[in-house]
Amino acid sequence: MTRRAGYWLCFACAAALPGQTVPGLIGNFTGGTSKASFTAATPNFHLEPNESIHPALSPEFRGEWSGSLRILENAEYEFSSEVTVNGKSGRKHTLSGGTHRFTLPYVRAAGTASLRLLWRTPAFEWEPVPAAAWSHDKLDEANPDIERGRMLVLEAACANCHRAADMVGMERRVASLAGIGGRTNAKWLYAWLNRHQVVEHTEDQSANLAAHLVALRTAAPPRARKANEVSVGKGGELFGTLGCAHCHTLGGLGSKYTLDVLTEELLSKHQPSMMLNGDDAVSLAAYLIRSTNVEYEKPAPAGDASKGAAAFASLGCASCHDHDDDRKPGAKPLAALRSAECRVIRPAWSADGQKAAAAFLNGPPDRSRAPVYEFPIRLAKYNCTSCHKPGTDAPSLDGVGEKLKTSWIGEVLWAKKRIRPGRELRMPNYSEAEMRPWLSSFAKVEGLAPGDGSAPPSFPGAKRFEGIGMLGTNPKTRGMSCIGCHDWGAYKSLGEEGPQLIDAAARMRFDWFERWMRNPARILSGTSMPNYFSSLPRSRAMDSIHTLWAGLELGRHAPVPDGYRTGDLEVSGEAKPVPGKEAIIVRWDMPEATPAAIAVGLPGGLSYCFDAAESRVLYAWSGGFIDLTGTLLRKTDPNRRTPTAEIVGTIFWRGAEFPIRIGSERRIPQRRFKGYRMIEGLPQFHYRIDDIDVYEKLSPVEGEKAIRRELTFSRVDQPVFFEGRAVPQGTNVKLEAKIGQ
Repeated sequence: MTRRAGYWLCFACAAALPGQTVPGLIGNFTGGTSKASFTAATPNFHLEPNESIHPALSPEFRGEWSGSLRILENAEYEFSSEVTVNGKSGRKHTLSGGTHRFTLPYVRAAGTASLRLLWRTPAFEWEPVPAAAWSHDKLDEANPDIERGRMLVLEAACANCHRAADMVGMERRVASLAGIGGRTNAKWLYAWLNRHQVVEHTEDQSANLAAHLVALRTAAPPRARKANEVSVGKGGELFGTLGCAHCHTLGGLGSKYTLDVLTEELLSKHQPSMMLNGDDAVSLAAYLIRSTNVEYEKPAPAGDASKGAAAFASLGCASCHDHDDDRKPGAKPLAALRSAECRVIRPAWSADGQKAAAAFLNGPPDRSRAPVYEFPIRLAKYNCTSCHKPGTDAPSLDGVGEKLKTSWIGEVLWAKKRIRPGRELRMPNYSEAEMRPWLSSFAKVEGLAPGDGSAPPSFPGAKRFEGIGMLGTNPKTRGMSCIGCHDWGAYKSLGEEGPQLIDAAARMRFDWFERWMRNPARILSGTSMPNYFSSLPRSRAMDSIHTLWAGLELGRHAPVPDGYRTGDLEVSGEAKPVPGKEAIIVRWDMPEATPAAIAVGLPGGLSYCFDAAESRVLYAWSGGFIDLTGTLLRKTDPNRRTPTAEIVGTIFWRGAEFPIRIGSERRIPQRRFKGYRMIEGLPQFHYRIDDIDVYEKLSPVEGEKAIRRELTFSRVDQPVFFEGRAVPQGTNVKLEAKIGQ
């Protein structure tokens, strides 16, 4: 992940070796009579008057962030606050590529407090310094055990016996045992209790407890269900695609549940809700109960239910399982404990874990609400990053609080709002009571006040309808073909499946939208979102961006953008676009390409296909551009394959493979597409190979059936080869080549 959302604690990098460079900054702060040292992904925060940066500090705190700042390009960097870089203080610093020592002092003033560190250079406008730029030496961390110990104590559910009302997010309830006898069987209960030695007990007590628990039944049995082999196959697919496997292993559920019981658990008891329908729940349950555990199938010895009930009380089982808020009699409050040793439970802590837990319990007591600090604890508690991580279809949580309105995040968490309902990986639905208390933290970890962000200007009605025209494919209304990748309500996108557009203004903060449209790759490296406006003067770019926003604000009251309906095609003719004096750029499914293909029609009758996923030109053709007639109104062909645009003309050149090598003539570098911008009516593509930025512009060669390639390498300080020839060393190295010669 390029950036973690908000703060993360030292326990997250507990495996790092001393002296190792790890992500984030170190915060050393003093508040009241306490001091705290901890790590964070960024220095940003927003706090209300009664809140602090750390729970052990009073709201009146002071201190500094320290660590290293990684710079990619040589430039003069201006910061929004005075910072110290390499011992020099100020807002402006001329920095070379590499890592630099960094400190940022901060003194909390009375009232609401915010810190959001921005930077800019001549190459880009004001933006938050990304978390990927921050690191520190683990040896510089003052007391990592305290922060790691907090998480260990949370995971061990110590607060279920020891009250922790004044401590940050320490409550951790586990599954209720109410009605457990109607959900499972005595064999499973006995085997599970024998293994469950968090609270020390004997085998006889396991038998007695099992007899007591199996007698706890609800009045109504679950509804009878039926499944077959088809159901099992579908359930196995759902287990993988819905995201179940990110949090669960199969674990012998067939020894614990019947089909009827597990189906009911999935439909009504599973927290959070996975929003399953009846058929999916039956299929998933049928697949899960195929997994059994021989140890849980052995007969259980007879137990005494009355003795089991007594053991349930004496062992303190209700403290964790019955959610009645009864703590173990005589248990001290968590804040009063000074030892990690417990005579009741036996958490599976290593010696280092016991040391860390003791350090936390002996550290400064919590005295303030600290929502920014608490945020990653909540993410860990709800296992959010099991899905929201690289390699899954779940979007990154990076910067979500600066992108989305706070109210919309709430709608996603507990009101089932979704902008990509076709995704197989499923976002769970939580309870509002559980999520609302920390909803504001999504914005606060970004250094922003919760809410909708800065208000957009007011727009006349004519500008709103002009914006709707820009969303469509009609060149007469300045159509930018946004609907080629985005749905509009019930109308499906014409090509890729990007986020839903019809409610974009309801969910996105206006200031984030401005920055995103100005240069998408500055926010999300490798995005397939086109860079329409970065090459324009700011005033012209912002006028177009504001026009788009004005159209989006109409939302469900807007007319349908041109291009979705047959009538639109007949009127506008966008099914067969024709290049004019400037190039036509169409993001569409193209033959022999990934879904990230970009078709470019050049003036004069030559065209080419650039594949953003591979960061290279795939082929070029002459004689016309593309015909979209067969793709505009249907997503798949009769064989359920995605139809592609038809090439109008004849392909005269194909690229065999990626043309650039680094280090040797055989090594293909790692590639990441960074977007494109328009220069003199032609697109210039930007992609990164290893750590070198490459800019490639293609233009027709007058009088020839050929295309000129103009490449600029930001830096060449090692062997680099283009189509077998060596690229000279230096900065901003330019190279020309021809396609078709």
